[in-house]
Amino acid sequence: MLEFIVQSPRNRPDLVEVRYDCQCGCKPRARYERGSDEANFEHCCCGQVHFVGARAEERLKAYLGERSAQGLDAEVGEYSIHALQVKAPWGEPVPVAYALPAMHKKH
Repeated sequence: MLEFIVQSPRNRPDLVEVRYDCQCGCKPRARYERGSDEANFEHCCCGQVHFVGARAEERLKAYLGERSAQGLDAEVGEYSIHALQVKAPWGEPVPVAYALPAMHKKH
């Protein structure tokens, strides 16, 4: 399970940034703007990926499905998908979905 860090950038109270410190040394981050129908994501170099925002889990699954159809990520094996909510600085829950590969990509 990933531990997420939730914060708003300075002078952007309607924007939330959700990130984690990856075991590979990266700090993947994705942003969500309050009221938006979008979900943004970041795909780490080791294969982990997370989406933040509207329909995050649905969009994560579609993204991984597209990559699989193109033959991408074959070296990481199956992904385990997880979904949760984080509390935005304005007090509302924001959906987060992330996928962990069976085997991480080598650096």
